Amino acid sequence: MEEKLIFQKMTSILKETKAITKSEKNQQQGFKFRGIDNVMNELHELFAKNDVFILQEVQDFTVDARPTAKGGTLFYTRAKIKFRYMTTDGSFVETVNVGEAMDSGDKGMNKAMSIALKYSLLQMFLIPTEEPKDPDRDTPEETDYLAMALQEISAAQSIQTLTGIFNNYNTLQSNPQFMSALSAKKKQLKDAVS
Repeated sequence: MEEKLIFQKMTSILKETKAITKSEKNQQQGFKFRGIDNVMNELHELFAKNDVFILQEVQDFTVDARPTAKGGTLFYTRAKIKFRYMTTDGSFVETVNVGEAMDSGDKGMNKAMSIALKYSLLQMFLIPTEEPKDPDRDTPEETDYLAMALQEISAAQSIQTLTGIFNNYNTLQSNPQFMSALSAKKKQLKDAVS
């Protein structure tokens, strides 16, 4: 059985890969991390020298809007992406990685894809670092679950939907504002039927 060229190429890259230190700093929480730019800058020359390139395929993704405590909206993107590492004879190896990101604008998918690629590369090549943790650079604003629940209650069109909302937000069942909004919407829906 003939050995695929990609295995030789990937092994050569692995042997030459150096540590990528965590030189970036999260301004909100103060921890250090290594970003996708650090990883790509370190590996580009090795990939070019070994004739390896990467094709990506988004296999699945979701985008959810979540209200923030300050009244804004964060878009939570989760993408499942296949990365195909190929070389000149057409041989390849693949990884499937999930990337998650939060963004208040239109950059959620870009961030999710970058995170998935970063972890594909870090794990594929066992790239060492000086620190054991690798959290994300930006800490998104905390999701305001009460605001989210109140939006869902306001949009509900049936008592069955309200029951589902009640069951989905276990932690809010002792919150007076949540319970009051449920009761008021339930009465409104009953009155509309009468």
